[in-house]
Amino acid sequence: MKPIFDLTYLREVSKGNDAFMLDMIDIFLTKTPETLQILQDAIISSNWEMVGFYAHKLKATYAYMGMLDLKEELIKIEKSAKNMEELDLIPSIFNHLNEQTNPALMEISEYKKSIVSN
Repeated sequence: MKPIFDLTYLREVSKGNDAFMLDMIDIFLTKTPETLQILQDAIISSNWEMVGFYAHKLKATYAYMGMLDLKEELIKIEKSAKNMEELDLIPSIFNHLNEQTNPALMEISEYKKSIVSN
C-alpha cells in the first residue's frame, strides 16, 4: 500500500538535517489537528472568511509533507470559501480531508519514531 505522505520534498529542504526534519514533523503532528478543528468549527458556523484563511494556512503544511492530493482539496475549500461558490461542497471535501489526515498522522508519527531510534 502506498504511504499517504511522501517526505521527499521535506528531505530536500532539510538538506539531510534530521533535527530540522523532526521539528517540521513535530509541527505537523501537533498543529495540524488543532488547525483542522478550527477549520471544521468555521465550516460548521459558515464563517467562510475563516474557512478560506485556515484552508490557505494548511496548504503549505500538507505540501511539505508530500500530501499533494489533500493539498488540492484544501485549495478547493479555500477557493470556494473565498469566492463564495459551491459552499455546499465544502463539508464533504473537508470530511474526506479529515478522514485521510488521521491515518497520515499515525503513519508520520511512526516514521518519526524510526528517525529518532536511528
